[in-house]
Amino acid sequence: MSQEDVDVVLLGFPLFEAEDFEGLTRLWHPDGRVTAQPDWPEPGPFEGRDAVIEQFRRLASDMGEHRFRHVEVVAEGDGRVVVSFVWEVQGAGSGAAVASKMAGAYRVEEGRIVEANFRWTVEEALEVAGLGR
Repeated sequence: MSQEDVDVVLLGFPLFEAEDFEGLTRLWHPDGRVTAQPDWPEPGPFEGRDAVIEQFRRLASDMGEHRFRHVEVVAEGDGRVVVSFVWEVQGAGSGAAVASKMAGAYRVEEGRIVEANFRWTVEEALEVAGLGR
């Protein structure tokens, strides 16, 4: 795993916060794929960069405000990066605020994100990434 791969994954967080979908598009491989936890309202899979970016747009449009806190790389290796974070969101319509502790298991190839699997716990993300502790 290279530091460049970690940097690519970490760059996605401020780009999503800024709703910079052009920047996010540059980070993702054309064959990108995203899944969320099975109990998420739209767990995916979202396959292909266009579908991934469209899902990110939908998520952002539902939020009045959103930001990530406590972003931490917890494991890396063999083209995989696992990150834990707290996602703070406020509903655009309801104004309801929620902070969710989550984790993402990413696969990076040739400087682009090929896959991201979002889960509720670090342990689940490590399992998906094949990087169990």
